[in-house]
Amino acid sequence: MGEDLDLVRRCQDGDHQAYRVLVERYEGRIYNLACSITGDRETARDAAQTAFIRAYQALSGFRADAGFYTWLYRIAVNVCLNAAQKEKRRRDTTSLDDLLESGHFTPEQLWERRTPYNDFERLRLQETIQEVLNRLSPDHRIVIVLKDIEGLSQEEISKTLNCSVGTVKSRLSRARSRLRDLLRPAYNEWKEGTSP
Repeated sequence: MGEDLDLVRRCQDGDHQAYRVLVERYEGRIYNLACSITGDRETARDAAQTAFIRAYQALSGFRADAGFYTWLYRIAVNVCLNAAQKEKRRRDTTSLDDLLESGHFTPEQLWERRTPYNDFERLRLQETIQEVLNRLSPDHRIVIVLKDIEGLSQEEISKTLNCSVGTVKSRLSRARSRLRDLLRPAYNEWKEGTSP
């Protein structure tokens, strides 16, 4: 965090290379966040780029009362919500491949051994999870993504979304309940199938 603040100060003093370091440090996380919120890779790329541009433009007003990444996430979440509202995206074409490649999840965590059947099941699971995420309201999707995929604490989410920790807890509880309801039919279908 101290290193981020040093880079921010250098950026504020006109050092463009320092901002490049910040972008390289957080571009993967911001892109993964954008993928999870928008459900579309192209939209996510555009949203991530826009978030970094807006952050750069607003950098002179950055105060060190919050961490840089929390501030950046707040900007990215707003950009992603705007992008998702402007575009009618195809909900069934995007998987969670980017999340798997990001290191947050690995195929080995989903399946103990790789077989063609397990690979097919993993793909079906990815598609189902993304489809269910897309069916959540934006408020619920964001807290699930920030907490369960990005690993932010409730306090960090509260700063990112500019709301109270109580609101975050409430949204998270409702979002997880809704997620369970939406995933239950898929789970029951999988359980009754021929999985080894």
